[in-house]
Amino acid sequence: MELQILDIINVLTPVFAGVIGWFVGRRKQRNDFLTDLQASVDLLAEKNRLQMEEIIKLREELAKNLKENILLRAEIETLNSRLENVTITKSKS
Repeated sequence: MELQILDIINVLTPVFAGVIGWFVGRRKQRNDFLTDLQASVDLLAEKNRLQMEEIIKLREELAKNLKENILLRAEIETLNSRLENVTITKSKS
């Protein structure tokens, strides 16, 4: 009888160890997946931050260029109004 109990224990021990190992491995796999997912989210958030900084920089540059464009147009209009009554003649050499 004792021999049969030892045989049963010897057979069941690896089975229980396998089941416990499967549960532990499954949990580790889920944790690894969540860790990888969090790393992806962090990477995307960092890229988004960098893109937002670039967008802000470009908008500031655009506003500066628009202001400069308005000033140049006003200067061109002033110069054109001065040239309205000017006639160009060729001199004979």
